[in-house]
Amino acid sequence: MSFAKGTGEKVSSERYLLTVLFSIGGFVVGIFVAAQLMSASGMPADRKSTVRLIVNLLPFLFGLGSLLLSVKYVLQRPIRSVLTSRKTYDWRRFFFAFGLWFTFQLVFLILGKAGGAPIIFDLSVADFLPLLFVSLILLPIQTAFEDIFFRGVLFQGISRATGKAGISVGIVALLFAWVHMGNPEVGIFGYFAMAYFFISGLFLGLLTHFDDGLELGMGYHFANNFFAVAILTNTWQSIQTHALFTDPTEPQFSWDMWLPLLVLQPAMLYAFYRIYRWKNPLKRILE
Repeated sequence: MSFAKGTGEKVSSERYLLTVLFSIGGFVVGIFVAAQLMSASGMPADRKSTVRLIVNLLPFLFGLGSLLLSVKYVLQRPIRSVLTSRKTYDWRRFFFAFGLWFTFQLVFLILGKAGGAPIIFDLSVADFLPLLFVSLILLPIQTAFEDIFFRGVLFQGISRATGKAGISVGIVALLFAWVHMGNPEVGIFGYFAMAYFFISGLFLGLLTHFDDGLELGMGYHFANNFFAVAILTNTWQSIQTHALFTDPTEPQFSWDMWLPLLVLQPAMLYAFYRIYRWKNPLKRILE
């Protein structure tokens, strides 16, 4: 069965709307809690503090909890139905996509460092080990909330409403870009950043639609965010960490940002198409 059709059972639009509202409500409660903690007198002043990272990720914990409870008790469907069309979640797909994209990013880092980029290696074991632990625990929660909310619940709901999964992929990609408008990248790069988020959302949506599950997209998404938090940070993001490497250069939308969008993401789509033997992917865009 196509992932876009979910379990095949009829679910009212009102239940989908309530699920979306409850999920957003849980996320908003998390934002309020995080804001209260951020204003507390005991919060570390160091912007790279792992404690601050934990607080910044708290809303996603609240959001994911609300989302999963809503799927179970409002949509009255098994959690698996918004994760994959397979009988069980395919962890091999997840780890394959994670390893592939993590390797690509690591190669870029090595090439940049070898090419003379002013990337600073600054390992503090006392700071890095807590960061690594938190990244492995909370970042999967952050990416899972976004993936299940956008490319699970919203994708299936819009597909059912329009009857066109291909249209749903585009709408969800637009929504994914829209909710990232508050990111500092948008203030710095403007429309280029919005294009980045839209194309990335489109890529993840196509992965979900063609593969009938979230596993590949979730692996890619987690690798992307984990690398940005634990391996290579910079000096201008709103969330900075004690990562292994720091890029102190001024932000610029250069070739290394276009390369993933225009070359690597299409190449990965083709590679997954060959590996997993997707059936008629071009035709399915019009479904």
